[in-house]
Amino acid sequence: MFAQALNVTLRILVLRAGPQDFPFGAGLTPVLVLLAAAANTAVFSRVLPLPMALGIALAMVLAMAVVTRSILRARKLDNRFAQTFDALMATGAVLTLALLPPFAQIAPQLLDLAKHPEALADPEKVQMPGLPVFVMNLLNFWSFAVTAHIFRHAANVQLWVGLFIAFLAAGVSLFIGIIGGTFAGALFGANLGG
Repeated sequence: MFAQALNVTLRILVLRAGPQDFPFGAGLTPVLVLLAAAANTAVFSRVLPLPMALGIALAMVLAMAVVTRSILRARKLDNRFAQTFDALMATGAVLTLALLPPFAQIAPQLLDLAKHPEALADPEKVQMPGLPVFVMNLLNFWSFAVTAHIFRHAANVQLWVGLFIAFLAAGVSLFIGIIGGTFAGALFGANLGG
């Protein structure tokens, strides 16, 4: 089942398959949720304390589950939740892990900016490495396109509606992620300076 899930994930990433092609199995979802949360934690922990990074990662997974369930329920397609959510977690984990190398290259500059925000007053002094930033932007746009593709198929909607749903899902995930990270940071005494 895991080999088939990997194969379908790669096909979804190149827009050659949809969530309906994802293998259905009860044991798959927990593994994919952990993988997606671990991938997000790995990225966020480069610039945030671990409790905050973990809080953001878990909140983002929860937010995606809520958005996915809500969209499919509104379309009366509840039976598509498992495959859709699994496809989102699998593709999200792969693309997030692909973000890790370029993000690791710009993380030191981001940490430096967090310590010295006055540097933002002079944009000439803020230099980010071009190639890692370009690769990150490319991966983020591709992730957005893949999410739209998944929702378009899962909800039986036109492409522009899939794009809107992907935008909504990203916004909700970011908002809930920030709240989750802030809560986890406060709960475990993490601060941005440490």
